[in-house]
Amino acid sequence: MLKRTVTGLLIAAVWVVFFLLKAFVKVDIYGTTLGTFLFDFMLLCMAALGANEMLRIFENKIAKPHRVITVLYPILLLPMMSLFGIEWAVIITMTAILAVLAVAVPCHETVTVEGIALTFLSMVYPSGLLVCMVAINHLAPFTALVLAFAVTPLADVMAYFVGSTFKGPKLCPNVSPNKTVSGAIGGLFGGIVAAILVCVVFYNSTGYTTHYFDKMWIEVLVYALIGFIGAIFTILGDLVESLMKRKLGIKDMGRLLPGHGGVMDRIDGILFEAPLIAFIFCAVLPPFIA
Repeated sequence: MLKRTVTGLLIAAVWVVFFLLKAFVKVDIYGTTLGTFLFDFMLLCMAALGANEMLRIFENKIAKPHRVITVLYPILLLPMMSLFGIEWAVIITMTAILAVLAVAVPCHETVTVEGIALTFLSMVYPSGLLVCMVAINHLAPFTALVLAFAVTPLADVMAYFVGSTFKGPKLCPNVSPNKTVSGAIGGLFGGIVAAILVCVVFYNSTGYTTHYFDKMWIEVLVYALIGFIGAIFTILGDLVESLMKRKLGIKDMGRLLPGHGGVMDRIDGILFEAPLIAFIFCAVLPPFIA
């Protein structure tokens, strides 16, 4: 427990440092700030480490040329999108897909259909999903980025403490035997609290937020709803990874983070929450700007 707590605090400290860089390093580069690019660099590290963990758990099921493409994909995808826009995410992704399929022909003796499918999975999860986080970092107000990183950790913490305290019926025993209904309820409450805190703290912070409604209480309610749905996606992301690990017969996705496992074990909820936050702040809320 001590090892897990210390590692969790170190992870939080790293995130806070990059948030501070994002907020206060305002040197202009290509129409955006150096702090924004530094935050993208953190996301790139998460994607690259996550892709490496995916390759490790699938071991020899993915052919070597496809392993190379899987590693190169986030290294090219996130920086190109960060520097030149969302269009490059589409270009790099389509190029990577074509490369995977084209390479299968000369390497037909070692390539399998299962390997090709696992290659695509390792590209999308996590790198493809983290594209949404890059979009939030560039296209949405600072509050959206904070929200994306606040809801999942608080939902996880509340789920753990409420679940271990009250226990009760299992949420999905065949997938994750330790998760309880009470823990899930605690996680939903944690997501709501996190979203409300983000809204209230940043509501009057000029330059860091965008007001979507004239009245603060409406905005707080909207954020609370986003936190609630975000917590649901966080729980779903956790269950999906638990299912994957159960099918593969492994305990953790990696060993990089003592007490937590690998990077994928730490960001599984964020990966599922990111597309939701990106969709809401890039497509749903802008028409309501007060």
